[in-house]
Amino acid sequence: MVRIAAFLLSLVGSLALLGSAAVAQPSNSFYSLTLAQPAATKTVVHEIPVSCDGAVCAAPKGNSRPAIVCASIARELGPVTAFRAGDQALDGEALAKCNAKADTTKLARR
Repeated sequence: MVRIAAFLLSLVGSLALLGSAAVAQPSNSFYSLTLAQPAATKTVVHEIPVSCDGAVCAAPKGNSRPAIVCASIARELGPVTAFRAGDQALDGEALAKCNAKADTTKLARR
């Protein structure tokens, strides 16, 4: 009986860890963004590895300003609908400047 209880407790703990890992972003992510269209799972943009799950992406901190990183991502992956660098989100005007660099011809080729 004790073995069964220990097994069940272990199983519940494992399932809880799996559930939280699926929701959590990578611990090394600094940038979080949403694209207008889904992108490849892993891409390197402006020397930064970008990981996407559909249209939601994350990347570690780079050496460039967030606006430059956003523009580089828009150029490679298409328009960005939301962009956050740490605890700072780009506002509508900054996103418009970011998306001015978007290459919509790449979206047509996907």
